[in-house]
Amino acid sequence: MKTRREVILGVVLILSILACNMPGSDAGGGNPAAQPSPGVTFVVVVENTPTTAPTDTPIPPTATQSIPPELTLSKNSNCRLGPSTFYNIVDQIASGKELPVIGRSEDNEWWQVVNDTGRECWIFFDNATPNQDFSSLSIGEAPPLPGIPLNFFVVDQQCLSAQKKFSVTLSWSSGGGETAFRVFRDGKQVIELKPTKFTYKDPAAPYNKNVTYEIESVNANGTSERAIQFVPPCK
Repeated sequence: MKTRREVILGVVLILSILACNMPGSDAGGGNPAAQPSPGVTFVVVVENTPTTAPTDTPIPPTATQSIPPELTLSKNSNCRLGPSTFYNIVDQIASGKELPVIGRSEDNEWWQVVNDTGRECWIFFDNATPNQDFSSLSIGEAPPLPGIPLNFFVVDQQCLSAQKKFSVTLSWSSGGGETAFRVFRDGKQVIELKPTKFTYKDPAAPYNKNVTYEIESVNANGTSERAIQFVPPCK
């Protein structure tokens, strides 16, 4: 009996010792999870996180410095109030002069420039060399010209063959915007009339030859185109 009892007690003792060494026991009174047993190695695994790819910061485009439009006169030139020879001349500029260009005519045959006194005027394209293509410039403004005289007719003529004298009477109406009328015979001005005058008698028309009469309107900006009448010879 004594041997059996000793065996049982030995088994109980062994089990008690094993129980004290089990991970779940609280024999030390502390928190076994907070204090790892000697010999236990904790491995901290750092997972690879995706690296944000660097983004290219856009570089603003370098502004191209624009070249101001200019022309260089290739010959001595008249600078006019507007883009045609009907406009008055406001300046005469020597060859070689460089001028800033601010506009163009609709047909690209005249350039609007600024002269040395700051006045805007127009240069004929064939008198200058541009530093670039001016076709993208805006169309410049010009003051109005008078309208061409209307209804220009020979209303009377007297041919005195014996005296070899010839007279011609002309008539017309207003084209608008004029301050005067100029009458020409065979290319030469014979008279300038007030804007309220609409007839003219030429008492000394050439005898025994064809005669050409022209009339133009005038204002402060220039002249109109001319109306023309051809008169057969008086014999």
